[in-house]
Amino acid sequence: MTGARAFLQRTLIAAEMQGRQLLRRRLALAILVALPVALYLAMLSQSKESAIEFGALGMSWSVACAALFAVLAAREAEPRLVLIGFRPAELMLGRFLLLLGGGTAFAALVGVAMTLASAPVSVAALFGSCLLVPPIAVSLGLAVAAILPHDLEGTLVIIGLVGIQLALSGGAWVNGILPMNGPIQLAYLAGGFPADPVGLMLVHSLVYVVALLAIAAAGWSLRVRVRRGRPAAPVQ
Repeated sequence: MTGARAFLQRTLIAAEMQGRQLLRRRLALAILVALPVALYLAMLSQSKESAIEFGALGMSWSVACAALFAVLAAREAEPRLVLIGFRPAELMLGRFLLLLGGGTAFAALVGVAMTLASAPVSVAALFGSCLLVPPIAVSLGLAVAAILPHDLEGTLVIIGLVGIQLALSGGAWVNGILPMNGPIQLAYLAGGFPADPVGLMLVHSLVYVVALLAIAAAGWSLRVRVRRGRPAAPVQ
């Protein structure tokens, strides 16, 4: 029990430290919040139903980029934290919980706003679309950060993935091999358009979350692993 309590305590400390680091980038966070709102409002004047998809995909970009920035901001400090006793799993779990909690709160607020403005056919599908975004987007941002060394390259990859899905129609087969297909299909369902079965969307999203987190964990653990030096040879 003591070990589990210590693990939980260090995980929460890691989440708090990550939150403090993110709050230092207030302007970047403000832009990340403003972008999905701007996308939604821009599309709202043309189609209330299709605007839901743009709002959900805009959120995915924002949350994924926040995860990317969080990893890169902590990259130099975390090997030192491992040296003083933090476990890599505690640091990664703390970051994931913080980003997931913040992303879910953001998604819930956007969901309320879109419900009031778009009058969706299915409110449950709209909130399902919004709340499905954070776990996928956080996992995507963590995986991209684990592979790419700089925020510019990572941001461009995330923009590319989200931009492709914004340009595709809901029935395009390419959606099925991209991360945000589940939220997109639920957004289409919320707008009254034909969509894939809900169960299939959830399975698709779960597979992507697990795969992306596995990539993130593998890449990140290599970066923070402490390499022990060989013991010095005895003096003759």
